[in-house]
Formats: sequence, structure tokens, C-alpha cells
Amino acid sequence: MRKALPLLLLCGCAALPETAPSPSSASIDRAPVAPLDPGAYAQASLHFKVETYGADRARRISDRAEALYQTIMVDTNLFSFMPSGLYELVIYADRSEYAAKTGQPEWSGGAAYGNAIYSYDGPQLDLVLAHEMTHLVFHEFMARPRRDLLWVDEGLAVYEESKAAGRGMPVGQPIPMTEMLAFVPMEHGTDSSMVGLWYAQAGSMVRYLVERGGTLGFYQFLQALKNGQDRDAAIRSSYGARWGTFSGFYEDWKRNGI
Repeated sequence: MRKALPLLLLCGCAALPETAPSPSSASIDRAPVAPLDPGAYAQASLHFKVETYGADRARRISDRAEALYQTIMVDTNLFSFMPSGLYELVIYADRSEYAAKTGQPEWSGGAAYGNAIYSYDGPQLDLVLAHEMTHLVFHEFMARPRRDLLWVDEGLAVYEESKAAGRGMPVGQPIPMTEMLAFVPMEHGTDSSMVGLWYAQAGSMVRYLVERGGTLGFYQFLQALKNGQDRDAAIRSSYGARWGTFSGFYEDWKRNGI
């Protein structure tokens, strides 16, 4: 029997209702949430617009966001990727304000909507930013929803979150490849024992692609998937003789990457 594993905080992060244009829109979509109180401070940086309380807090969060963004770019080799606009970070003062103004559940550490991330100041913030920022970058790079690449999308977000947390997620008994690729965690609820295993395995598989296969290979893999290549063709064109097929990658990961 598979044993459920604890999730990092952001693996349970919820998206706000999707009623706005896709994340590739040039404008930053506004979520149906209550804004910060009057007098909040806004600061723009190279990739972000931070809205929060106080100039010092805004600068601190902006600096951390840019550092985390740089890590994502290094890991994905997406340095040629140009976002269409600034990503917006709306950071409430604390959990109670965040919950009251966004309507998110108690377990939520942050939420994404369009090109914006909503969270609150606290020890979870770096993890929220790393996880949700990765989603924003991935979605905008792909230019369209890719439900078929959910394991890559979530796996990369988990990988970046685990780096921000300074710890990984143990995998345990691997989920079979076909089951792994077909699994949709949102359809199983947060209580499913499979959900934690799936997130942990997705993060581990992406980590292996990045760290064993190399960041250039991972960029080429993402680009091939974006261009419509199937998994086998994308692995073959990106990693060559190392993994000739996706199942070859999967078996190597099971032997050496867990």
C-alpha cells in the first residue's frame, strides 16, 4: 500500500476562479478579491509590481521575487523568454487579511489569477512565490493551457518550491508511468493519498531532467513540447542518446533519481 507523504505548503495552493483572459494576456488581470487597505505601497522592478504595506516591505519582497525569478530562469534556461508585462504580487499583511479578502481556505498560502499572485507576508511567502511564479512563467511560455503537461507544470513548481524551502520531497514507491501521466490531482481532493505522492514524484522527475539532463536539455525539452512534439520526440531531440524515449527516461529516473 502506498503511504501518503506530506506536501510542501504550496502544493495545496489554490487558483482563484478563472473568469479573466489567459495568463499570456499583455495586461495583468484583476481577481475578484478585496484590495489592500488605502495607503498601501506599490513598487515596480524588472519583472514585478509589488503591492503591500510599507516601502521597506515592498523592497524586501521585490528583491526576493527577483532572486527567485532568476533561479527559475537558470534552471529552465529561459533567458530568451520575455514576459509580456510585469507580474503583479499583492501581499496582504497577514493570513487573516488574506483569507478575509480573497475567500481562500485556511490551508491556502497563496493564490494565482491571470498574471497576479496573492499571498500574505510570513514565513511561507518565499515558497508561495517560488511555486506560483513558476506556474506563471510556464503558462506564459507555453502560450496556451497544457493539461497534457500537468506533471511538468506542477513538477517544475514543486522543484522550485523545494529549492526555496531548502529541502526535497521524498518519493517512496513510484506511481507507474501511464498512471502518473494521466493523474489529475484537482479531481481527487486534498485528502487523497495519491495527491501527495503525485506531487512529490512530479517534482522529482523534473529535478532529474534539470539536474541530470542539464538546463539546456530541459529548455530544449520545453521548447519541443511547446512546438507540438510528443513526449518521445521531445526527449529524443533534447537529450539524444541519454534517453531515447520517455519510458527510457522514466526507467532511468526510477533506478537512479529517487
